[in-house]
Amino acid sequence: MFTDARSIALDGQGNIYVGEYSGGRIQVFDSSGKFITQWTANPKMPLRGLAADRKGVVYVVQSGKIARFEGLTGNSLGEIKVGDGWGIDDISSAADGGFVCAWTRNGDDLVRLDASGKVVKTIQKAISSVTDRSELDMRVAIDGAGNIYALGTFNDAVFKFSPDGKYLNKFGGDGDKPGQFRAPQAIAVDGHGKVYVSDMKGVQVFDTDGRYLQLFKPDGGHASGMIFNDRNELFVVARTKVVKLLLKE
Repeated sequence: MFTDARSIALDGQGNIYVGEYSGGRIQVFDSSGKFITQWTANPKMPLRGLAADRKGVVYVVQSGKIARFEGLTGNSLGEIKVGDGWGIDDISSAADGGFVCAWTRNGDDLVRLDASGKVVKTIQKAISSVTDRSELDMRVAIDGAGNIYALGTFNDAVFKFSPDGKYLNKFGGDGDKPGQFRAPQAIAVDGHGKVYVSDMKGVQVFDTDGRYLQLFKPDGGHASGMIFNDRNELFVVARTKVVKLLLKE
């Protein structure tokens, strides 16, 4: 059972990790949704981001830091340090075993990490350098080709960057029309490069260039977190439940 689940991650075995915003509880389920175990990260701080690698190591963002845990036991594996050690807002796993992080310590930077946790690329002021408007809350995703997507919840837009950090385009905007956002919360990219953004209206789908395609409303209410597995099935966490969706092409 969940109380305020907002984060979700998958490992290489298909195990599902669900993190609750308050209390630091992380529950673990197998690929069919059967409960396996639960453990607690930092019970005193909000859980802002969650990711897992292929080997089942879980990465938890709390207090602006990235803590590593054994996914099936909750045993601590230490921290990954970015810059001066704090300011991380979100984390997402990449197909090559690395990660991309939203780092708001010095603005709105995007940081690419390799599989060992070493910083390999930093895109400084990724959003504010494009819009001249600061961004205090970023959600991040990365596609199979290594392109990085930053959802700026204050800017109500998605910003796309190439694997080498070059700004490519922006889409979205504040409003209720198709392709615009009202209180966006989460972002994910599927195996075909389509981009999914959840907001108060539901989940909006865009092609890889940011062209609006469709809107759907998953069971369970607003999607607080989303992730795709290797079979291109979408997992949505919505505070009190997880919904698995098989999407039509």
